[in-house]
Amino acid sequence: MSMLWRNWTAFIAVLATTLSILAVLSILQYETVLSRLIQERLAVVAETTASSFRSVINLGLPIASVRNAKEVLAWAEDIDPAVTSIQVFNPTGIIVHSTIASGREPIAKDTLIVQSLSADDRWDTENDSELQAGLTLRNLQGDRIGGILVSAANTDFKEKSRTMSFQIVTAAAVIFVVFSLLALLMLRVKLGSAMHGLEKLERLSDEYSEDQKNSRLVETKAPFIADDGFLSSEIVELESKLDAAFRKFKSVRRIISEFSNHNQKVADVGQENTASLETAIAPAPETALANVFARSLSPWSAAIILGSALVLGLYAHNEVTRSLEPELAARTKVIGAVANRNIQRAVNAGVPLTNLVGAENYFSELLKHFPEVSYFGVATGRIVYEAGTRQNYIFAPAQSRKDVPTFPIIADGNQIGYIIVDINPDYFALQFRDMLLDFGVVVLVVMLLAFQIITVVMSRSLTAPFLQLQYLAGLQAAGDFSSVIVAKGLTAIDRLNNKLSEHAMRLHRAFTAATSHQSNNSELISLEKLGDRFKLRHGWPTQLKFSYLNDVRLPLFLFAAADQLPIAFLPIFTRAANNSLPWLDTGIVISLPIAGYLIAIVVGSLLVRPLTGKFGHRKLLLYAAAPTLLAHIGLYASTDVTEIVVFRMVTGLGYAFAVMACQDYVLRAVPKKDRNRSLGLFTAALFSGIFAGTALGGILADRLGQPSVFVVSAGLVLLSGTLTYRLLPKYTGKNVSAPIAHTSYLPPIWRPLGNPQFAALVFGIAVPANILLQAFISFLVALELNALGASTADTSRILMTYFLAIVFVGPAAPHFLERKLNPSQVGLLGAVLSAVSLCVVVIWPAQWSILVAVAGAGISHGLVRDPQVAVALEIAERDLVHLDSDIVLASLRAFERLGSIVGLLLIAFLSSYVGYLNAIAAIVVIVITGAAAFALTFYSNFFSSQSQRTEESQQADTD
Repeated sequence: MSMLWRNWTAFIAVLATTLSILAVLSILQYETVLSRLIQERLAVVAETTASSFRSVINLGLPIASVRNAKEVLAWAEDIDPAVTSIQVFNPTGIIVHSTIASGREPIAKDTLIVQSLSADDRWDTENDSELQAGLTLRNLQGDRIGGILVSAANTDFKEKSRTMSFQIVTAAAVIFVVFSLLALLMLRVKLGSAMHGLEKLERLSDEYSEDQKNSRLVETKAPFIADDGFLSSEIVELESKLDAAFRKFKSVRRIISEFSNHNQKVADVGQENTASLETAIAPAPETALANVFARSLSPWSAAIILGSALVLGLYAHNEVTRSLEPELAARTKVIGAVANRNIQRAVNAGVPLTNLVGAENYFSELLKHFPEVSYFGVATGRIVYEAGTRQNYIFAPAQSRKDVPTFPIIADGNQIGYIIVDINPDYFALQFRDMLLDFGVVVLVVMLLAFQIITVVMSRSLTAPFLQLQYLAGLQAAGDFSSVIVAKGLTAIDRLNNKLSEHAMRLHRAFTAATSHQSNNSELISLEKLGDRFKLRHGWPTQLKFSYLNDVRLPLFLFAAADQLPIAFLPIFTRAANNSLPWLDTGIVISLPIAGYLIAIVVGSLLVRPLTGKFGHRKLLLYAAAPTLLAHIGLYASTDVTEIVVFRMVTGLGYAFAVMACQDYVLRAVPKKDRNRSLGLFTAALFSGIFAGTALGGILADRLGQPSVFVVSAGLVLLSGTLTYRLLPKYTGKNVSAPIAHTSYLPPIWRPLGNPQFAALVFGIAVPANILLQAFISFLVALELNALGASTADTSRILMTYFLAIVFVGPAAPHFLERKLNPSQVGLLGAVLSAVSLCVVVIWPAQWSILVAVAGAGISHGLVRDPQVAVALEIAERDLVHLDSDIVLASLRAFERLGSIVGLLLIAFLSSYVGYLNAIAAIVVIVITGAAAFALTFYSNFFSSQSQRTEESQQADTD
């Protein structure tokens, strides 16, 4: 498959994923809004019915004593023709009154559970055939004495849902086809220079496809490529290397032939089977070509993805709004009819319309319950009572507009007034606000994924094979025939790689044959010297497999995303599980999955290097993926806190293995001079995955339910493992690059703490920063937002700002601050900023203040992260030269994680007794105290020297 079609296939896969997710979100949001409208319409009937029972309940009588209950239920049922039944039941679920004539089954147990778990007296549920709305009846003491359940058949709901699903899916398919063609055109234009370069390589391949270039090889010829195009200068350089490699091959073959004592022509030896070749892993001849291409394509890719999402979003919004307008009108009509009946009842009792007591309070209460209505009014030619904000109509008042329901008020057979009900024009916008926010989050995540995919596909389809060809041609041009590259593709690059590899195989075969048949010792010595010179040996050359940073980009991205999907709801999920540890404080119990996860990461980080040396990166990543996948499935089925803790520890261990093994792979995959840049790209891929998982987790939890998110996590881990199996080379125990020394299982991480400045860095900056991360970001944010009424999707959108701030601030901070502040001052600045950000929540508890605090914490973490390492290395080089710098860094990481575990448990314990806000205040105290201790320790020498200089100056003046 050519480079263009590979990239197009990868891109349309991303496009299909985007449109599929957005289509599903649109359908789910439509079903949610439609069912809510129907159920809230039924809630109007339930509220109307309850008003007739409350007068009896307030007298202390049982609901079974209402004598006219049958008439009341029949009157309520007439309000909405969609109602199929109204049932009044006692606390045990036994039906007391019902519109169903016979066969009264008790209220379903699941319905009673929904009623008991509802924080409000109004609740809703559904079964296979009905949508239902319920209302809890309470006495004056607030005790639950029963409830009302109103039901409606869901056949119309299902039919509308099927119709809308078909329309959205069809639109998504059409949009996919159109934008796929646009993507093909975009790739054709943007990859034009690359394709032009490949055409040049095709000509090179044709030139070197035959060994019969005797007449041309001896001539000095200028490179035939002079026009512009992708890698023009590199291709010129490649042709020069190929010319030299072919010359060297023919020269060595001729020399070996001169030593040969048998009649077989060396040139007749064909390509040997490469299956039995010894394999070695070589570091990639790394360049930024794949990233350059990805950055070049990303804006256009983003435009196409964003454009397709906007088109589908606009279509879905218009179709959904059009479909829901009749339902909204029906619901408004029911609300108006109820209000009309209550006003009419008072008028029939002889109360003058202008003397109704509490009418405006009644309308205001209706507006609170029914947000789709913006205005209630009673008019008699002028407005008598009103509540809400009236909509201004240009041409006529609402009563005279066509198709607008009117609710007349009659007295003695004459209309004395009417009720005005205005629909809230912003209702649908409010209903679809969350969907639009979710659209934005999904598009952002898909863009991050698209960048990773484009980079990997470009690397594997073009830049990596080209660089491998340059590498092999350079070796042979320099007279090194010790290695081969087995290319399985059919492109010009693959053919040239195979041609050079065939030359090396032939020379090794010829060299082996010549030495085995050589009886003259002097000639044998000459042959051995020839072999040493051109890296020939008895047997076969070594097959090289290259390791690249891009090999682990996608597996790492997906693994990190899978790990972070539950972060927005994990404390809530744990709190709702069965508590098998009742002897522990509730706050500590809720925090145990996070604490266990962190402990597993600490243990796993110590084991990664030795296990990598034993099994290799590929096997270790696969070994990590298998139990992690099973643990996510276990979390899906978990109902007990202990189960959640155990499975979360397994995921923490797998995460530690995956991240650290990928980092170690990157260190081995690239030359030493490129490690800093490659580690920066590694960090970007890791945090992109963390951001993606955090952003998507809440959306999935709101739409699919919290347990189902763990199934998605398991799927992402499976996909990550599959890509690891396909992309990473097999471990052979032989590495061409210099090996990286392994640390022991248990390095002496406590020894650096003897240095006061290092201890101040650990316990003053690093540990408080991680306590903030684990206790605030991973624990308290979800609980506090839940207490404030935020949805899981709202929580994930707020949390993602933390990681977004790290992604942007982390790389940018050094460019702005390195010349103004030293690393210790930057770390101190970050600590103070994080404390100030959290103070905003403590002073003004609200969703917006939590957003500010989370964003501020992300900025501070981005400021602190790299300076921590810089200060630690500075201390290691100045005061801890007797210890290896790896031990100093291992000590920093180990103690900051252990400290964060202790801090998390402490804050969780406090939250049970002093509340979430005071627990956040405790984190502020920890951060400020740590920053003060760090400042005093680090700058005490400075102040001491300043004081000493002052004393010396005063002494000199005295003298």
